[in-house]
Amino acid sequence: MDKGKLQLWTVLDVIRWATEHFEKHEVDSPRLTIELMLCEVLKCERVQLYLNFERLMHKDELAQVRVMIERRVRDREPLQYILGHTYFYGYRFTVGPSVLIPRPETELLVDWSIKYIKSQPQCKTVLDIGTGSGCIGIAIAKQLPLVSVTGVDKSNDALETALLNAARNSVTNIRFEQRDILEQYTFGERFDVVVSNPPYISLEVMNELTPEVNQHEPLEALTDNHDGLLFYRHFARVLRTILKPGGKFFLEIGFGQAEAMRSIFCDYYIDILEDFSKIPRIVVGTV
Repeated sequence: MDKGKLQLWTVLDVIRWATEHFEKHEVDSPRLTIELMLCEVLKCERVQLYLNFERLMHKDELAQVRVMIERRVRDREPLQYILGHTYFYGYRFTVGPSVLIPRPETELLVDWSIKYIKSQPQCKTVLDIGTGSGCIGIAIAKQLPLVSVTGVDKSNDALETALLNAARNSVTNIRFEQRDILEQYTFGERFDVVVSNPPYISLEVMNELTPEVNQHEPLEALTDNHDGLLFYRHFARVLRTILKPGGKFFLEIGFGQAEAMRSIFCDYYIDILEDFSKIPRIVVGTV
């Protein structure tokens, strides 16, 4: 897509060129990446893209796609930030550099939380710690409209994104508060359920992550600047203050952290659930 060359580009031409370009630069899912970029620029669904392969691209459309491609290849910016949105639990969420990009494995955290709450009619309140984009709390609130969800986060920018996502997903049974849970862990009420996907990547592992992650996603949402276990130790100390007696907590954990969790939460009854790859992923406990 040389800016200096006069050439007519069809949708299929762009797909073929960009797919090869992405492959050359080792970009994940090259074909899907350019298709999603084109859908964003052309304001269409992928099925419409397939039905219009011979459609000629306008000059301004090509310019927009070119910028997206450069951001992905040159800057290694995540596709979700380039598009400005992603999907989680079937819902669309606005995302940007102030919030962590939701991961598919985190949907299991939502799944297990919802299953438990549905089985316990007395469960009416949920606290989402480190809400970020709001994806966990909003997904729970959408699925359980009679449950009241509170999302807390240290970052005001993240909370603005969460509020936007709640409005765009027409969720009214969720509210958000700005607070640092490490310092402000006393609430005016106790909750039935706590859910959290805290920063669990150690500083050592941070250096091994891809540029898409460690150069673009918010560091405070990824790492505790320590060994990745700081938040869990804190939770073990304060969850009995936050939860009602008999309350349940669901915490996402990182690779290789299961044994540490058994030690940290030795005073609690816990289960550790595996994700689809058979990796221990979620700590479920009772206070």
